[in-house]
Amino acid sequence: MPSNIELHPGQSVVYNDLFVEKNCKHAVVCASRGFGKSYFAAACAVSAISELLQMPAGTPNRNVALIAPTFSQAVDIYYPLLAYQFGLESVATKSSRANGTFWFGPEVHLRVWSYEASERMRGTGQYFVVSDEITSWEGAGTTPQEAWESVIQPCILTRWPKVGRSLTISTPKGHDYFYDMHNFYHVDKDWKSYHYNYKDSPYLDDIVIEKAKLTLDPMKFAREYEASFDDSGTTVFYCFDRKEHVTTDIEKLQPGETVHACIDFNIGVMACSVFALRGNQMHFVDEFMGHPDTDSLCKTLKRRYEGHDIIAYPDPSGRARKTSAAVGKTDFTILESHGIKTKARRKHPPIVDSVACVNRKLKNARGDIDMYFRPEVINTIRSMERTVWTERNPDSATIDKRHGDEHHSDGIRYATEYLYPINSGAIRSIRSTSVLI
Repeated sequence: MPSNIELHPGQSVVYNDLFVEKNCKHAVVCASRGFGKSYFAAACAVSAISELLQMPAGTPNRNVALIAPTFSQAVDIYYPLLAYQFGLESVATKSSRANGTFWFGPEVHLRVWSYEASERMRGTGQYFVVSDEITSWEGAGTTPQEAWESVIQPCILTRWPKVGRSLTISTPKGHDYFYDMHNFYHVDKDWKSYHYNYKDSPYLDDIVIEKAKLTLDPMKFAREYEASFDDSGTTVFYCFDRKEHVTTDIEKLQPGETVHACIDFNIGVMACSVFALRGNQMHFVDEFMGHPDTDSLCKTLKRRYEGHDIIAYPDPSGRARKTSAAVGKTDFTILESHGIKTKARRKHPPIVDSVACVNRKLKNARGDIDMYFRPEVINTIRSMERTVWTERNPDSATIDKRHGDEHHSDGIRYATEYLYPINSGAIRSIRSTSVLI
């Protein structure tokens, strides 16, 4: 570590994994106000430069990038921090505040980018990249996910596949892409996640915290000072909690076990979540997405689950609507032509009722949980977390469909309401047969 870097205990844990033990390729830090995010981000960038300066002359792609949300933050916060507090202006061979760059000879560079300009990183090689306050990245004509997947990660992996690293550090803002990144460690050992609230910061005292409690609403305080990912109340399935409902303790489908498939008809999407019905519990173990039509999805289900009985709980409107089917065919008749049983109501139940059914299965007033998800059903989990009400008003009973997050959760609503309806004595339809339940 360079001698002029001083870190508090929380920062030291992340630093140790990135630069001492080097047992982490991608570090994701969810931290509250007062953690010292900017200082720590700059410290990591300086340490990466220190490593590059020890490499032999002629080593290509010796670049470090620090991406701030805006240009003003890049030049007004990070450049002075790097130039004066860490002393880079005195040791660099050349520096420019105008474009936020420090040159250490002709081969080693540290540049502070604004998110709006980060697209120009495309095609460069980056040894280390800091993504600061990614939840505030806006205005670049792209999304943080697209920026990471199409620009930032390729800059690291294509030029520094073994030793290239990254730090993503931010205060949370609900279940967005930063939240996804914070959970990547579940499926990829190259990732590590860290969480620090105001109690982990040596820079905040009790007076500051009490003032914040007086001026902020509980949700905002939880986000800014407790670094909570909880959303602001528009979440439809508010009982869903990844820590409680996502687990590998539930088995994958066993030989001879009936396959239950939630289906939301939508050309080119065809969202399907597969669950096993075990006792009174729904165990989601598989998912499908992206089939062009109902027929294609049916063929995949039959091929994947050959020898299993398959029951589908489709969108009730599929009785009439067609998805690229021949004249006279409906989504229901296509399912049945493949030997898949269909169970659905004759018309959509009220949205508030089907949502209540799902939330009740997720957790009832007694604390019982009757719905679980294996971690590999990524799109289904994301849909449960991100489906929201429109206009920040759950009383409108209208689900926001602008971002396409609702497809898998819509299918789950259809199945759950059919199997576990709010009102007893309702009519449950199996194709043309009505059954009193």
